[in-house]
Parts: sequence; C-alpha cells; structure tokens
Amino acid sequence: MNGENGINRDMISYYKDRAQEYDRKAYDPHEQPERQADIKEASRILQDVFTGKSVLEIAAGPGFWTTIIAQAAKSITATDVNEAVIDLARKKQYPEGKVTFRVADMYALGDMPLHDALFGGFIFSHILKQDYDKFLDAINGYVRPGGSVVLMDNNRTLTPRPADRTDEQGNNYRLRTLEDGSKHEIVKNYPTQEELRSVLRNRSTGMDFKNMEHYWILTYRTST
Repeated sequence: MNGENGINRDMISYYKDRAQEYDRKAYDPHEQPERQADIKEASRILQDVFTGKSVLEIAAGPGFWTTIIAQAAKSITATDVNEAVIDLARKKQYPEGKVTFRVADMYALGDMPLHDALFGGFIFSHILKQDYDKFLDAINGYVRPGGSVVLMDNNRTLTPRPADRTDEQGNNYRLRTLEDGSKHEIVKNYPTQEELRSVLRNRSTGMDFKNMEHYWILTYRTST
C-alpha cells in the first residue's frame, strides 16, 4: 500500500517501529563486522564529495551517515518522514551549528531552499520502479543546477533470498519481522548499474558508479 506521494505506508511503519533496533545494529562493528571496510570507504567518498557544501539529506534515519558527512560539509539539513528516527538522530554528536533536522516527506519538502548537494542513503531500493522518474525529478529539484547528488544502497548479494512477492511492475517485496514480532511488507528492489544510468541519462552529468562488496554509490551532478 502506498502513501499519497508514493511512499510505502508499511515501510514507514516498519522503520518507525524498528528505529531503536536499527540504530543499535545497522552499522555496529560487532553486529556487522563484514561491512566495516565498505563503511570506511563509503565514508571517505561522502566526505570528499560533500566537503564545504550545504547538503540536504533525505531519509536520514537515526543519523549514522549524518555524523560522517557533518565532519566535512559546510552544513546539513537532515530530513526523514519518521519523527522516531529523527529523534534518535538529534541525540548524536555533531560539530556545533552544522546540522538541522526536519520531519518531512521527501516528495513534499515545500519551502526547502536549494542546496549545493544531496545525499540519499538506502532509500532507492525502497522506491517503486514506476516511481523512479518521479523520485529523481523530486530530489534533483532540491539541488542547485550542477550540484552534486550521491545515492547509496545495498548490493544484491551473490545468493540473494528470493523476494517474498513480486508485483506485475517487477517490484520485489520482502516480509520483515521485528524484535516485537510485528511483520511488515516492504519494497526491496535491487536496481542494476545499467538501470540507474538509463533513468539518469537526461537528468545528470559526470555520473560515477562505485560498486563495493556490500554497497553501491552513485555520484552525479544535476543538469544545468
């Protein structure tokens, strides 16, 4: 089921209910030791791209990547549709005066001023295939012409678990169970590099795709 602006309602509920669990486990070296090399490399890339820039972060979650970007950026506006995760993000340590938070739908940021750059981490895999154009037009519209956009998400593993459901548009869905036993169906697509380049062909310049073991990072500049 989708929200008014194309966001899956069950996904919103899932990340709201999972906020504390996600914040504890997602990037913890004891919980995810195999991902630490990718996290280190991704952190370096993000800081290189965002040095000295005003950055808009969508789907900021509990602020893990916000803390990393804040070390290099001029400023960050961190947004998320879920107040529960923004509350967790606010509790983290940041350079004084650099980070502001806003609970907002990424499709409806309204009076948001244009930023030098935008970061969307681990959100593209939750976008419906038929909404790719809408999503990219929306985020590009928040960035100054020629500004930098970085999208980052999970790679498909070598032996991925099959989707629990696939709809007629080719979207994949996974059924996730939280620690409290609640079940949520979320969109979980794995776009190929070719798909990403195709949908961005007329919307970007200077596209660069980096494939790591667990993550991919796509960097581009918005068309002028």
